[in-house]
Amino acid sequence: MAKDGKDTGWHLPLFRQRAAFYFDGFNLYHAVDAYKRPYLKWLNLKALARAVAPRSEAIKRVVWCSAYRPQNKSKLKRHEDYRKALEGQGVICRMGHFVHASDSCNACGHNWQLHIEKQGDVNLALSIAADAEDDLFDVCYLVTADGDHAATARYIRERFPKKKLVLVSPPGRHPNRHIERLAHACVEIDMAHLEASLLPQMAKYKERFLRKPERIGRPEAYDPPQVRVKQHLRLVVNNG
Repeated sequence: MAKDGKDTGWHLPLFRQRAAFYFDGFNLYHAVDAYKRPYLKWLNLKALARAVAPRSEAIKRVVWCSAYRPQNKSKLKRHEDYRKALEGQGVICRMGHFVHASDSCNACGHNWQLHIEKQGDVNLALSIAADAEDDLFDVCYLVTADGDHAATARYIRERFPKKKLVLVSPPGRHPNRHIERLAHACVEIDMAHLEASLLPQMAKYKERFLRKPERIGRPEAYDPPQVRVKQHLRLVVNNG
């Protein structure tokens, strides 16, 4: 056992606890986006789960809850490709949507449009509750900094006292104090976790059993720095 509490030893599969990860998609996205390193967004959540969990646990389930925002076609295409890439890795993706709402200033009368995410938090809460009811995990990793999920954490602690709840803070975010009070443990995702958990340039996605696997290419906007340098050098040579 390491000093930080993470078990680094080898364990027989029979005695490994079953771990399940539940990712608050937009909460994680905005945390990663704050680093201003777009290549980190091409993130393999299953690999990230393995990097965070100790070896005494077997990753049995990874759930990602997000929502499509169709207003920007290029962003929507990247979002769809990312979902397919995750599903190709065995990640369960639960998608919500956005709705439009109007708001205004009572003082000046100015009106504006709001884009509000729907179903994301509900999908996450229901996924955790249903999987706990079906006894699909021993340890639940809740990846979020959003205090709205404190209700879900409280439900798991009260309804399933033998199951362990671990709060995972997205990179650069402080643990939410409301969830932290209910969790058995808290861990943080750091830059090393992200750097070690990127998807490959080409990811496979198979929608149907008899259908040939589709190859999902990493968006150019998410190319790592070393790839961007090589592409620039190739362009210079071609121009010469």
